Amino acid sequence: MKEKVMLHIEAYQLVEGQKEHLVSLDTVGFAYEEQDFLYLEYEETELIGVKGTTTQICLPFLDNKKVIIKRIGSSSMNQVYVKGEKYQTSYLTPYGEMSVELLPSMVNVLKTDTYIKITLSYDLVVSSQYVGQHQLNIEAKLNVTV
Repeated sequence: MKEKVMLHIEAYQLVEGQKEHLVSLDTVGFAYEEQDFLYLEYEETELIGVKGTTTQICLPFLDNKKVIIKRIGSSSMNQVYVKGEKYQTSYLTPYGEMSVELLPSMVNVLKTDTYIKITLSYDLVVSSQYVGQHQLNIEAKLNVTV
């Protein structure tokens, strides 16, 4: 059964230790369990992604050091974050396809009964061009009334 959650998402690039190109989103989403995963799901907006896209954040029950992010809809991509493991994928958008490569340097997941905090820090390469070090912070408040 899906339950409503409040999500706070921040994405930014780190340049000489400073946050640049900060994008922040507060939205209502859903949390649910399926097979061996806890899913957080929300609809993207033009501000933080591509409108018409659903994002699923998949957290394996038995592995707090792995995060899978799936985008489904008008754009699609699967990303797997495991510290020190390079991951290559394709990002399909209404504007074309890009190759994306991630090399996570930090993957932290903190889960309680009412709160989830995910911190992902990674190097990003898009279409064979190094883009820089990025960070994604996701906070979910569970059992909320919205």
